[in-house]
Amino acid sequence: MSTQRHAHAHVLVADDSPTRTLGLIQIVQRFSYVKAISTCTFDGLAEAVARAAPDLVLLSTADSPGEDLTTVLRPRAGDHEVRFISVGHPARIRVTPSSVSAGLHGFLPDTATPEDFNRALAAALAGFTYFPRDMTEELTEYRGRFPQLTPREQQVLDLLSDGMSNHRIASSLGIKEATVKMYVTHVLAKLNVESRLQACLKARGLTSAAA
Repeated sequence: MSTQRHAHAHVLVADDSPTRTLGLIQIVQRFSYVKAISTCTFDGLAEAVARAAPDLVLLSTADSPGEDLTTVLRPRAGDHEVRFISVGHPARIRVTPSSVSAGLHGFLPDTATPEDFNRALAAALAGFTYFPRDMTEELTEYRGRFPQLTPREQQVLDLLSDGMSNHRIASSLGIKEATVKMYVTHVLAKLNVESRLQACLKARGLTSAAA
């Protein structure tokens, strides 16, 4: 796996904790292919991405409430093609195909070694993904559950499952609300359900009382 294409990679470390930020910097600066490191807070991520145009973002999710990372990544990437690697506790985040589509290229637990970081960064910069085996298996299983859905329809279903309104989904995916309504209609038809609630339950492997 080669990082020659990104031999002068710029890595942005996004974390609200100065201590964690310093720790991540100390790890990343060991790698010869990383030529620039900048930092920002979680709230300042969108502005930092627009300003610095990094090749990769190390995003700490230590304080994440456990939401689908799609809602975090999509609005903060903007029009930039940014590769994200999440760092934190597996129980604190939810990785779905939508979050991968939104730019998530890997996940590292907070117990990861420098060698793990090197493998993850090298993979992401080369255009590959790096996830623990259990996450990879879960993603593969998740993708196979609704093969009738297009990638965009799957994204909409993921966000519906997070309880998001059409307006929030539109904002998260960078599309018009009318387009979201169209996708929701397609999702309901393809899943053979009559309501958003039934679609959410089906996405979570549950059934409604009326089903």
